[in-house]
Amino acid sequence: LPLHFFFQVQDFGLKHLLSMGSLRLLSLAGCPLLTTTGLSGLVQLQELEELELTNCPGATPELFKYFSQHLPCCMVIE
Repeated sequence: LPLHFFFQVQDFGLKHLLSMGSLRLLSLAGCPLLTTTGLSGLVQLQELEELELTNCPGATPELFKYFSQHLPCCMVIE
């Protein structure tokens, strides 16, 4: 699901994505309003294979470590 550079995406919007349990690809690159807290909820998407977070200020090194622990089969693009 490409949402890259969709500047209006906020944490509230991410909550709606969590109901898409079969989502395999998600690009949130360049979404400046997403926070670390909001992004951390994406670990509920256990079928996720690729997550792109380039140029996303809420994507911190700690968050990438969290994803590697909780989404081990997902390639996270920094």
